[in-house]
Amino acid sequence: MLMNTQLHSGLAQAKLEEAKPLVKLFGLDYDGTVSDAVHKQPEVFGLVEKILAKNKSVAFITARAATAVKVLVPPLQELLNRENVSVPSFVAGGNGTTLYEVKKNELVEIYNHGFELSQVKQAAEVGRKVYEKLGIGRADLSEKGVENFKKFLLDSWDGYVPAEMIDVCRPYDGELFTEQAKVTFVLPKDKTLHVKVVAELNQALGEVYRAVAGDDTYVHITRKLEEDSKTVAIKSILKLLGLEPNQVATFGDMPVGNDAGLLSFSYSFTNADEFVGIKTEAEKPPYVLLDAELSPVDRVYKAIDFLIS
Repeated sequence: MLMNTQLHSGLAQAKLEEAKPLVKLFGLDYDGTVSDAVHKQPEVFGLVEKILAKNKSVAFITARAATAVKVLVPPLQELLNRENVSVPSFVAGGNGTTLYEVKKNELVEIYNHGFELSQVKQAAEVGRKVYEKLGIGRADLSEKGVENFKKFLLDSWDGYVPAEMIDVCRPYDGELFTEQAKVTFVLPKDKTLHVKVVAELNQALGEVYRAVAGDDTYVHITRKLEEDSKTVAIKSILKLLGLEPNQVATFGDMPVGNDAGLLSFSYSFTNADEFVGIKTEAEKPPYVLLDAELSPVDRVYKAIDFLIS
């Protein structure tokens, strides 16, 4: 195991050194990657400020959708105005289902592959039937997930989510959340069921929709695109900026979940320790950031600091 750890650490460092003179765009998952209980908005946007100061672009590529626009866009615009930044910045929500360029005083929609109301209803109904088939009831669900969604239902989403879309999930009181970019179900507490839940959802959803676990708490249903939606977001941004695939560094904490596409680029890095035991081809991305003295999120900050230093 020690040799395995040393191998992965050495490869990650070598790739960081290789990427350093090339990278002009940072593609960042949010929760569990640059944000956790310690690293909150001040820390996240302190990091973003350092990246932008080096004239490099930042793109948040997150499972959050309406919450990404609501929570991430205002502080990013504040930073762009305060520092008079002109380098392009982006937010992709719903695992890349929607993409916006964030400018100082406006939010420019690049694309939106979100749902119509009828599709929201259909995805919610299919998900409910799958949970019933598997015998997963409210008492089986992650308490954290249910409580978070109950709080969401108390918030105002005017201007972010059409009222008729949120109304679809209101009868379920926190078991799921419905919005234009995605329909999200709370996963069961029993983590051994997660792979089965995702597989059953994808079988039931057919060719139009795609289900993927975002973490140990949620599974997201989005529209299925021509390829992984986070991949689509990064490729779209690269095209807009006139950059090559080797000019982006991407970071995520779910290499076998909803960050798989995000972490498919040449210079992709994950802070997921457990990936060491899963990865079959050490020489291929994503490369694992390992440091027993640092938290997973701190490792991402350290890697980015190295790339921009």
